[in-house]
Amino acid sequence: MREYDLIADWYPTDRGRTVGVAEALAVAATLPDRSRILDVGCGNGVPITEALVNAGHCVVGLDSSAEMLALFRSNLPDTPVVRADARRCPFANGSFDAAISWGMLFHLARGDQAAAFASVSRVLKPSAPFLFTGAEIDGGDDAGITGTMNGVAFPYYAVPSYRTLTAEHGLVLVDVHDDPGVSTYYLTRKPA
Repeated sequence: MREYDLIADWYPTDRGRTVGVAEALAVAATLPDRSRILDVGCGNGVPITEALVNAGHCVVGLDSSAEMLALFRSNLPDTPVVRADARRCPFANGSFDAAISWGMLFHLARGDQAAAFASVSRVLKPSAPFLFTGAEIDGGDDAGITGTMNGVAFPYYAVPSYRTLTAEHGLVLVDVHDDPGVSTYYLTRKPA
């Protein structure tokens, strides 16, 4: 996303080192040691990728922002990262034990979120969890809203039902947690 290129240097000054970490580690704790986890929209790798690596997992970052990935490579030089679009994950079918996407999917319109779900589902192994943040609003449409970070405009989109949207792409909604003022996160799982 071009917008993240514009705020890459500012971004770490605005984000704490704990956002999403407990939730990502809770999912990772259900996996065997050294599981392969895809961080979709990994940004600069801090704090989520870093926490998963420190917990002993084999994490691969995926992001479309060249500037954020330059910071990722500086922050986590031994962790693989790929510049790619989440709607077209460049990995083999069934190659990950889990996926996490914190603070990224809601920048995509509903059709693009659907493509991302299909792509992530394809690269997950059977029974693999996928944890993501999103916005669900009854009657949500592709009009979206615009917000700003550090003076840069970003699109934000809600969908009417993640249960329906994820199910259409091979994922079962397991749990929803709303952390008011922070995030709503959704835990899905690819069926066995």
